[in-house]
Amino acid sequence: MNDGWWQAFLDAVGWVPAIVFPAASVLQLVALLRAKSSAGVSWLTWSLFAFANVCLYMTVAEWTRPQVIVSTLGTAVIQALVVMMALRLRADNRAKTSGSAGSA
Repeated sequence: MNDGWWQAFLDAVGWVPAIVFPAASVLQLVALLRAKSSAGVSWLTWSLFAFANVCLYMTVAEWTRPQVIVSTLGTAVIQALVVMMALRLRADNRAKTSGSAGSA
């Protein structure tokens, strides 16, 4: 049996999560930046996603495959940015709220 076509198929399919996972995380990051609000975004959930992606990378035997690196570590980096932005926006909102309450 010729396994060449199967390996080519698996390589192609491997790009699906390498595109979808980072793209979904980028969409969340863009939504945060546009809204300038972290309402509805759980920093804890996104932290767990990032942690899980790093753990997943460590369990995959093919550490040098671009699909594996992008879909796990690349996504984890974007998810960490989502966490940082959500926390920053939350802090900024608290500062504005406490600042406006003191001036009223």
